[in-house]
Amino acid sequence: MNQEPQKNDLSNPETFQNHFAEIENGFNESENKFPVEVFPVAIQNIINQTNECLKYPVDFIGTSILFACSTVIGNTYKAEIIPGWVEGVTLYLALVGRAGTNKSHPLTFAMQPIFDHDKKTYAEYKEAKAVYQRAMMQSKSEQTEIPENKPFWRKFVVGDFTPEGLAEIHRFNLRGLGVYSDELAGWFKNFNRYHKGSEAEFWLSNFSGKQITIDRKSQEPVLIPTPAISVCGSIQTAILKELQKDNRGENGFIDRILFAMPENLQKEYWSEINLNPAIVGSWAQIISNLISLPLEVDENGNPQPRILDCSPEAKEILKKWQRKNTDLCNDPENEKLASVYSKFDIYLIRLVLILELMYLATGENSTNTISDKTANAAIALVEYFRKTAEKVNQIISNTNPVEVLPLDKKQLYKSLPKEFATKAGLLIADEMKIESRDFERFLKNENLFQKISHGEYRKKL
Repeated sequence: MNQEPQKNDLSNPETFQNHFAEIENGFNESENKFPVEVFPVAIQNIINQTNECLKYPVDFIGTSILFACSTVIGNTYKAEIIPGWVEGVTLYLALVGRAGTNKSHPLTFAMQPIFDHDKKTYAEYKEAKAVYQRAMMQSKSEQTEIPENKPFWRKFVVGDFTPEGLAEIHRFNLRGLGVYSDELAGWFKNFNRYHKGSEAEFWLSNFSGKQITIDRKSQEPVLIPTPAISVCGSIQTAILKELQKDNRGENGFIDRILFAMPENLQKEYWSEINLNPAIVGSWAQIISNLISLPLEVDENGNPQPRILDCSPEAKEILKKWQRKNTDLCNDPENEKLASVYSKFDIYLIRLVLILELMYLATGENSTNTISDKTANAAIALVEYFRKTAEKVNQIISNTNPVEVLPLDKKQLYKSLPKEFATKAGLLIADEMKIESRDFERFLKNENLFQKISHGEYRKKL
């Protein structure tokens, strides 16, 4: 079915009160829908059409779009909500799901216009380098003037790297970078491969926007005055527990990751509907518009981001949300999640800024200040990521295999009697609109079921 863009009015106070109700109710078993309606209409169309035609889960394509936008915005803008406190657009994002559930393709789609831009700038760099090398050779033979500036490649996307290599790339593109990691486990498993603790500290500093200095034995040191490196990749649900190893659970590293985790995620059949090429062109144009945002620099060549402040209405909305979030952080019952919740204060402002610039890039707003609409939109996104963070925390801290099941399978498991026949189980599954073949595959999970005899099963938990 072709989905129309959502008509949710995010400037409506009633909509905002619904977001507060989510906060007050906390995590529950209700469905956590990714809020497509917070995006500009042009981006809603991209999300809905890629979902219909390419079967991209809306959580994954929506989150991938956030990553792509944060990558190219980089240090061009920052948001100031409280005098003296500014935030950029750095995001750490994880797309979580079982193998084969279409995690990688949405990320590739979102990043494709940036890949294309990097290909173009690489070709320009190679041409400029050839000209430079010819000029150098002529200078040596003819005693002419040596060219002043050696060309270098300003690229956005980085794959495999060390902190030293990443800092070197960032030195040439102070606007910002995006680390594209198809398998996110490869990112954090490589921490400390050279110097214990150094890589984790690098990423903690980058998240905070603190100046990064890399001292190198055989080369000149590198100083990144305003780091802006976003990260996104996919990770299988089964290996989420790897995140907390090597002290990452204690040093706050996990708390800085936003998780996209669709409910009831399954592998989809191929669609019979082709994606309209205009959708691809529309997304490429939006990214081009964001790349066109100028990067201002000071007299030393260091980034000087433009500052967006809030309208009075938006500031009140954000302050009201922050008080609710602070109460959650201070609630003794939430001690385990307090550090996670505290990062949402930061992420709220970053998402506000990204969304406001999305509205600018799609022509929905002419950005002078952050609007109340954008404030409510960012709150809806944060509340989605709050629920996914809580779910990930449950998975990481709980060894019960029932807790890692999709919502429908979890409810089915709880509805089954301790011992049951396949026929009785199929009737319960049918009432819950779960197909028979899915139920039969479910029965093969030896962590959950013991086969007593032909057609007879016992729940293990």
